[in-house]
Amino acid sequence: MEEKQFLEILVKRYINNNLRQDEMEAFFHLLKQGKLDEILERNLRDEKYDQVPKVIKHKPRHFSGLTSNTFKIAAGLLMIIGIGVFALLNRFALSEFVYESSLVSVSTGKNQKKKIKLSDGSLLWLNESTSVKYPASFEPDARKVILVEGEVYFDIKRDEKRPFLVSAAGTTTKVLGTAFNIRSYSHLQNVQVTVTRGKVAVEKSVCNDTRKITKVLLPNEQVSVDLKTREIKKVAVNSANSVAWTAGKLLFDNESLGNILAVIENKFDVHVSLSDESVREYRASAEFVYSDSLDHILELLTMANSLNYKIEDNKVTISKKRKSVNNMPM
Repeated sequence: MEEKQFLEILVKRYINNNLRQDEMEAFFHLLKQGKLDEILERNLRDEKYDQVPKVIKHKPRHFSGLTSNTFKIAAGLLMIIGIGVFALLNRFALSEFVYESSLVSVSTGKNQKKKIKLSDGSLLWLNESTSVKYPASFEPDARKVILVEGEVYFDIKRDEKRPFLVSAAGTTTKVLGTAFNIRSYSHLQNVQVTVTRGKVAVEKSVCNDTRKITKVLLPNEQVSVDLKTREIKKVAVNSANSVAWTAGKLLFDNESLGNILAVIENKFDVHVSLSDESVREYRASAEFVYSDSLDHILELLTMANSLNYKIEDNKVTISKKRKSVNNMPM
């Protein structure tokens, strides 16, 4: 299901008061980011949203986290679903805001890695361009971490009374005590969870449904969630390849060239264009070190896939090699 279709369904379920609590939290999170403004306004207009007073133009200064349009939409919601229901729903947004505001936020920049020790003794290794949020002290019944963006290797201290939960791009990874890697960069088309030790459960909600899909992973198994199609695949892998970055390596194991090029774009701050979009579906396996140059990496990748490349300033162009035509003797 496309993201736009998912957002449309979420808004309609909200207006009809059919959202579950987890969907409600997702709704207000997206609303705060302004991603639902256009869809909400269109749907509410169908419900006589035009009756909203035009004087509502500016947001109060102390609500800096919300867009001005959000307050117009909020007024429409008050007229349509009533103050009581809206106040109830707004509790979820407020609780989410208070919870996230109390979290510790740690980020890494380009070519920067970081190691974190959590209050329970668990260890996190953050790859470059990564951001995580976590409480200074975990709750008595659960340990929750949010992977906002990037890649993290988790080595979790076992605690059977408090499961460890990681939220990343609509997925939830649940463990008791194990070691695993999560890659969730916004410039890539999927979220990957790979287990190196122990057992992990990866959960993904099904759009417009109360069901959830859960995949249980053991060592050397990986689940990949496609962010466009929302398809979930579980495969056997060599988990050492997925955590090679902790040793300063860039290692790709039968990865799509589209994903590899996205990693290259992010690492070297370049834009890669393809003369033929089918090249994105090519598969490649390769190993590099972080100190390797852009030219060296592109040379090996294109050579292995019969491609040409050209670098001009911060732009890279990749094209298929022309097939040579041998002249037949007369």
